[in-house]
Amino acid sequence: MRMTHTILLAIVLLAVAAVGTPAPESTQADRVDVVSTKGFSATVDNITTALKKEGMMIVATIDHQNMLRMVGASIKGSKTIEFGKPDMGKMLLPMAPQVGLEMPGKIYVWERSDGKTVVSYHRVGSLYESYGDQQIAEAGKMMDMMTAKLVEAATK
Repeated sequence: MRMTHTILLAIVLLAVAAVGTPAPESTQADRVDVVSTKGFSATVDNITTALKKEGMMIVATIDHQNMLRMVGASIKGSKTIEFGKPDMGKMLLPMAPQVGLEMPGKIYVWERSDGKTVVSYHRVGSLYESYGDQQIAEAGKMMDMMTAKLVEAATK
């Protein structure tokens, strides 16, 4: 039991260290980081409002800050917003059930150690394209355009 507690603590400490440091220039071609002109809470609210305006359903909001607080760690703001459009799932999943692995979409809002709020997400176009179906590829491109537009508006 003590070993499990030690391993859990090590994982939490690694997560805290990763979240508390400024983002390096992305080495992942499909990762996008946008620095917001607004504070953490306002950015989260703007993202949530914008997603709903686009007809997206908020599937889950994961509050990493609160989760780590439960195990005695303290970090700056850190939330993942998972979202999707049921009509898109209705269209794509019958064609290729495995595309469900890429759903729902995720936007990560976090505070850097300098107090700036960053919105991060992955472009999914190339991932959806890898399924080899033109309709799925087009859905991925549409998601990329929608997410970029939404994040840009929510961070200005």
